[in-house]
Amino acid sequence: MGMSLRRKKYARECAIKYSVFAVLLVILLLPFLFMVMKSLMTLKDVNAPVIRLFPREIIFDNYRVFGEYAQYFMNSFIVVIISAVAMPLTSCLIAFPLARYEFKGNRFMFTLFLATAMIPGSVLLVPQYFLFVRLRLVNTLASQYIGTFFGGGGITVFLIIQFMRGIPKEMDDAARIDGANKFMIFYRIVLPLCLNILIYLGIGIAIAKWNDFQGPLIYLREDPKRTMAVAFYYHFGASGSAALLSNVKMAMAVCMTVFPALLFFLFQKQMIGAIKIGGIKE
Repeated sequence: MGMSLRRKKYARECAIKYSVFAVLLVILLLPFLFMVMKSLMTLKDVNAPVIRLFPREIIFDNYRVFGEYAQYFMNSFIVVIISAVAMPLTSCLIAFPLARYEFKGNRFMFTLFLATAMIPGSVLLVPQYFLFVRLRLVNTLASQYIGTFFGGGGITVFLIIQFMRGIPKEMDDAARIDGANKFMIFYRIVLPLCLNILIYLGIGIAIAKWNDFQGPLIYLREDPKRTMAVAFYYHFGASGSAALLSNVKMAMAVCMTVFPALLFFLFQKQMIGAIKIGGIKE
């Protein structure tokens, strides 16, 4: 009798819990569903005074805008791919000596890296712009990914340092006895074990660069060199005839959403594994 009551109580708790989760899921997916439905409507339906959730006639021609803006998508992909590869690798190179070796100035350098995370990004906008002008990086795609070749910031280096400290140093000692030098220890032992955190950081910077608006708006002046976010703003802004094409704007928004969503679904296991901030526990 008592066992039956416990089962009923457990079943009731599960029903309540999953019902709450279902309601939250609907609330979170509703804006995306609304966007997809609007992207499939005709211009008459999408601008109708009565709000419609489902299209009366499904139109896929709105997605032809993807081909028309292929150059901007390609610019964004170039920035994303280079940043997603360069930033985790350079951060890993910086973090390796700070995490695995004790030397004079180690603590000072570690503190310095953390201190840089306290500097607001807006403070660096003007000096960075003048630096890019002197280096002739203005109006080039390189201005959007050059910073990722220098570690990407104090927080990324800190995350990798904490991850590396979870890897037993006895593995380094064993490799050193077998004749491995520091580069071989980094390349053959530490780097493969940091794969989860590298994927986590790579996806993070990829999504950040894909959605970045401020950087391309400041540095990319010519239209063919703009990334997708800025091109979308200029071509579908508040002024001009294209601003009335709400169905096409929604189709473009769907296209921009697919890439981050695809990254998450492909690498969610590695991303969740990296959140633990630890490699191999002793």
